[in-house]
Amino acid sequence: MTTVLYPHTTTKRIKLRPAGAADAPAAYDILFRNGHGPLPLLDRYAADFCNGLSACFMIHDAETDELLGFSTLSDLKPAGHLRTEVHLRLGTREDLRSEANALTVNFAFSMWRTRKVYFEVTDPTLARIGFGRHKKAMRPEAVLPDHVFLHGKLQDVHVISYGRDDWDAHGLDFIQQVV
Repeated sequence: MTTVLYPHTTTKRIKLRPAGAADAPAAYDILFRNGHGPLPLLDRYAADFCNGLSACFMIHDAETDELLGFSTLSDLKPAGHLRTEVHLRLGTREDLRSEANALTVNFAFSMWRTRKVYFEVTDPTLARIGFGRHKKAMRPEAVLPDHVFLHGKLQDVHVISYGRDDWDAHGLDFIQQVV
């Protein structure tokens, strides 16, 4: 049985705001400062920002409105899969990382007939994703050796998924605690 979810975009600590072309320089700055590369020229990045995505959000601190990062959801594939990316400023607290990832994933499961959400990460411990005790529901899917150049070296990319059934069993509880 599928649980009916609500596409929350705010918690007590963070809020997701729909992103647009005007947000491209701020998103680019986050990627640049986090060491992502190679990045295209800013003009090219801005022209393509949020194109071909199902959703694109800027992530703000709910109290101060400080920009913390941004998140994206790819187009939903016919098999019910999509990919998420959540980029937060270096030093963002784990609880805020967890909530940003959870809101983005919950939005995917709430808005579309999503069967599985994929994360691609370089840290196999899942520390940058967060989810605390709920990360046990995340499933390793694949490892792409030496797939990305980050921080001056080639790094493996770990493909991790969160399935709809696992989200219904674990993620919904987490969302209810933080909204």
